[in-house]
Amino acid sequence: MFTYFFNIIDMFCKVFLEDRAFKFQLMKFYNNLKLTFLKKKFIFLSLALILVQGVLIWQNGIVTGLEAEKYITEANYFLQFGKMSTNNYYLYSTQIFLIAAVIKLKVGFVVIVIIQLLLNLFATIMFYRLATWFLKRQSLGIIATFFFVINIPYQVYNSFLFTESIFYSLTIIYTSYILRLKILSSKSISVIIMFLALLAFTRPTGILFLAATALYIFLHFLNRLSLLYKTLIIAGSAMLFLIAINTMLQVGGSLDFMLPFKKENIICGVNTNSNADIKIMEKGNSLSGLLYYIFNNEQQFLRLSKLKTVSFFGMTRSYYSSFHNIFLIVFFYPFYIFTIFGILKKSKQNHTSVLYLAIVILLYWITTLLT
Repeated sequence: MFTYFFNIIDMFCKVFLEDRAFKFQLMKFYNNLKLTFLKKKFIFLSLALILVQGVLIWQNGIVTGLEAEKYITEANYFLQFGKMSTNNYYLYSTQIFLIAAVIKLKVGFVVIVIIQLLLNLFATIMFYRLATWFLKRQSLGIIATFFFVINIPYQVYNSFLFTESIFYSLTIIYTSYILRLKILSSKSISVIIMFLALLAFTRPTGILFLAATALYIFLHFLNRLSLLYKTLIIAGSAMLFLIAINTMLQVGGSLDFMLPFKKENIICGVNTNSNADIKIMEKGNSLSGLLYYIFNNEQQFLRLSKLKTVSFFGMTRSYYSSFHNIFLIVFFYPFYIFTIFGILKKSKQNHTSVLYLAIVILLYWITTLLT
């Protein structure tokens, strides 16, 4: 609404005003008004961000228990022996190395929280830029960013020594960078490779961005290549992605990709069966092991997939209070509806960014079904 208001004034000043002195004064007043209005919106978003983060930190403090315990333990192990205790921890090495650094420097875990908050702030700025670019209206970008800031399930991890905070921020920063990229150069390719490596070693699921990135670059920047080059790029990217996935599945350590099916996990770590009778390969931690499980336990896989899908997109939990579940439904479900309409609209405009976002969501959903 305000955007239209400012556009109308712009048109009025340019077309209808002939007195240059008066026009200059009026435009000066109008630009100051517009700048003041924009400042107020950014001040509003800043206050919302400070309030949300302040309340969450006041409520949770610096969380060093639960998931953080294994990263702190591993950081101490790395400082003592110069390596990880098992190879799977290298897939979480960004957080582990950060913890190891603050332990070595004896500066306290508050430094990590500050780093995570600064990354979150940068991610918020990049989200605003992405939303404004994607939605084509600054007012919608402001609204989208406001909902991003007050999204408690997303924002809650900034004072936790988990991998989520840094990983979430990196995914937002990277996505904003690549989707608003205008020219593919050697510099931008270097930045993309750096981000993909950082994502993959912050959380294992970061490797999923490789597939989305490869397809987006192919369609957005390389669509004029010959059929031969297109075929080679697609085949090479697919092979690289599958090799990377298979390698990560076999890193060893505590990762057991058959365990969720043996214990019939719907929510991570919550067992619904003591030991399900399923057919699996001796070495199930591989793409072939997962495919063997799916084709030989089709009924269980489909049942668990349905339940995991409802849990993944439904957000609600039986052990949450009614108010908590209602809040999640009211907050998240309208975005699902808006997403469907947005995808349909942007698809008609051949907006390749929609494909990138859809692939990321699709791959995370598939990963949820298989972990």
